[in-house]
Amino acid sequence: MSVALSKPSSLTIDLDEDAGKSTETVVDLDRPATIGSKPEGDVIDEDTNPLDRLPDDVVRNADGSVTLPLHYSVTLRTKKDGAVKERVFAELIFHRLNGADQRAIAAVSDEHQIAVSFARSTRNNQAVMNALYDKMDLSDIARAGRVINFFVSNGPKTGG
Repeated sequence: MSVALSKPSSLTIDLDEDAGKSTETVVDLDRPATIGSKPEGDVIDEDTNPLDRLPDDVVRNADGSVTLPLHYSVTLRTKKDGAVKERVFAELIFHRLNGADQRAIAAVSDEHQIAVSFARSTRNNQAVMNALYDKMDLSDIARAGRVINFFVSNGPKTGG
């Protein structure tokens, strides 16, 4: 039995057939993506990490500090000079950190570094911040961490 092999037919692939159609995907790293969200525009901006940006609801103060409204306020009972009072924390005011703050943060165990960095930046007593941190909602802790990260990654611009 003899099988005749035929010459393969030629196949043409037109690489320009999608010309004029925009199939580019754009990822805007300035806005954190959510499941099912689609990128917009024609540019992928890789210069900014979304975690390096301040949360949208913060207020920048004239002295360079930042006021972060808490989504879930926390009430603490504190004692000072023998008087017990209730303090409601509905916002935290964060200040830039310096070298002394960095030393204090580095001197504590890893599990306490976040609370210490919050205490140093908000200029709250460490005992108050420890109690406040333990009662804070995790979303507020994450947003406060973004404020600290913003201060660390976005220093003042100098030189030319």
